[in-house]
Amino acid sequence: MKPKTPKPPPTDPQPRKKRGALMVYEKLRDDIQWMRIAPGSALDEVALAQAYEVSRTPIREALLLLVNEGFVQFLQNRTTIVAPLSMHNQNAFLDTFILLSRGLIRATTMHGPVDRDALAPYLDDYSEGLAENDVERAFRAQLGLFRHLTELAKNRFLAKYFLEAQDASVRMKLLYFFPHLSADDIATARIKLEAVIDAVAAGDPEAGDRAVSDVILFETQVIQRGIEPRFGHQMTLESPGTGGTS
Repeated sequence: MKPKTPKPPPTDPQPRKKRGALMVYEKLRDDIQWMRIAPGSALDEVALAQAYEVSRTPIREALLLLVNEGFVQFLQNRTTIVAPLSMHNQNAFLDTFILLSRGLIRATTMHGPVDRDALAPYLDDYSEGLAENDVERAFRAQLGLFRHLTELAKNRFLAKYFLEAQDASVRMKLLYFFPHLSADDIATARIKLEAVIDAVAAGDPEAGDRAVSDVILFETQVIQRGIEPRFGHQMTLESPGTGGTS
């Protein structure tokens, strides 16, 4: 008896639709995260469909994914906006981020020393980006370093939550950290990130714990300094003649 020829697997009935939604999601997420679209901006589905050359269905699917991640909000009047950046609960977020960062570095260093030459290019790009006021280059280098460390940690659960927290920090740091770095701060930022690399290269969990905590605490100090009042409390608001004597 002649064997039957196996049937080919069924094809996806809507492959272009799935690829379209994923493409829109990734590009729109990147634009929102890197502040190319400002917080609070309205997102028009028709305009987005034209910009990405897709139908409105992939746009809606991408927006739903972004809503689930907190990057987009649906308002009651059916308007869709980029989620505003709020400082509400930032202390709780930073506590969580520090704990996840410490856990990541400990998990990485517990696998033993790492070749420093593999980590040095991240530090070079970070330093050169800061020196040239190329914020995106500097920040992407820092993000890339920690993504590389998540691979070395070999803990997919820790990696998942750390990377989510790291992504959640991007807009805050673009608004409140990098714009407020002084020349001294730039030098300090490099030194503190280098301390993380040195600890990982040495396979030293205690030094890594201290170093990554110092990075985040330093960034927090710059952010706090960046949002404090500059001159309003020092201005004289008395009307002319009210402060003198006749």
